[in-house]
Amino acid sequence: MKAFQSLKKNWEFQEAFKKGHSYYNSFLVLYVYPLPEEKNQLKVAFCAGKKLGSAVRRNRIKRQMKHAFLALQDQVKKGFSLIIIARGRAEELDYESISHSLRDLLGKAGLLRVRC
Repeated sequence: MKAFQSLKKNWEFQEAFKKGHSYYNSFLVLYVYPLPEEKNQLKVAFCAGKKLGSAVRRNRIKRQMKHAFLALQDQVKKGFSLIIIARGRAEELDYESISHSLRDLLGKAGLLRVRC
């Protein structure tokens, strides 16, 4: 079973964009919005705009972001709605760089649990 659900509705995206907090680095943008009704739920969306290239390239980038997030999902706090957007330079990156960039953003947002 997946530890997170996908954001699908337009109103969920709009709420996260308008009321959420954004964090960014050179390759990714992260929008974080707390879910008021569910404390033990995590909703995530992965986005890549058309400026990044063809559908094949965009899907590859989204797939890499999703796998990087899956590797970190045990450390991510629940009760949030997350939107992860690839920026222009993301198509140049390999999986390790995307993973490091995503970990950096989640750390900036304070969403990573401290492991002992």
